[in-house]
Amino acid sequence: MTSHGKRIVILVISLVSLIGLVGCGQSSDKQDNNKKLTKEEKINKGLDAFYNMRNGKIHIDSKLHYVNNRLKDGDEGEKDLNNTVDASFEMGPLLVRGKIKQSIRGKVKQVKGSMEYYGTDLEEYRKEDKDKNWKQKIYAGNRHKLPVGFNKELIDILRTKKKDITVTQNKNSYTLHFETDDVKFLSANSDIFFGAVYTTFYVNDLDESGKATVDLTVSKDGSKPISIRYSGNTVSNLGSKNFRSTVKYSKQNTGVRVNEPKGIDKAKGI
Repeated sequence: MTSHGKRIVILVISLVSLIGLVGCGQSSDKQDNNKKLTKEEKINKGLDAFYNMRNGKIHIDSKLHYVNNRLKDGDEGEKDLNNTVDASFEMGPLLVRGKIKQSIRGKVKQVKGSMEYYGTDLEEYRKEDKDKNWKQKIYAGNRHKLPVGFNKELIDILRTKKKDITVTQNKNSYTLHFETDDVKFLSANSDIFFGAVYTTFYVNDLDESGKATVDLTVSKDGSKPISIRYSGNTVSNLGSKNFRSTVKYSKQNTGVRVNEPKGIDKAKGI
């Protein structure tokens, strides 16, 4: 090999090595920057990531186990209510469209069903598998119960509870954990806490005790919302409730659009 050829080979090897070092340095810098964030900075970034999410795809699994201590004829002593949601959403103004599967399981009765779903911050429409036409839920207009995974008011509440939030992290993400057993607080904010996962779980003043947890997981790279986990339980002389829900996001802030389904203009009220 000529001396000119040797110089070219050495130059190429040097450039490849330099690119590798730069790449490693950038990756290391990102990790170091995340490690250097204070607890409050991580909380702020995490809450901002959810609050500012614009659109995406969502998958929700919710399970509620209910025990009834005051039975009447035909009542179930225990039953399980399960919901699964797969949908597209936009956060402002609120729009969501997808498929919801539901089941109720008791010792006596078992019910299963699914429906197409379309909701806005003012209206809610459903079309069950057996239906040919859409039906509008009269007096819906409760944006806290649209299945978009969380309510922005929840983020506002958590901003005031930073001292009660703990932060854990793994290689690629960190999780903000909040929990409370303040029954009066939960009773006043049940829809805000749990409504956006399309569930019937709630806390009220008749409950003698109760507890709720929320875990918000955000990516370290780009502070992208990844998932939310909810849990809740209550006990009273009427019975008890045990609730779990997992929310997973994909295609976050990629321009996902929610279009109005055909036939909505002919929907009948229910």
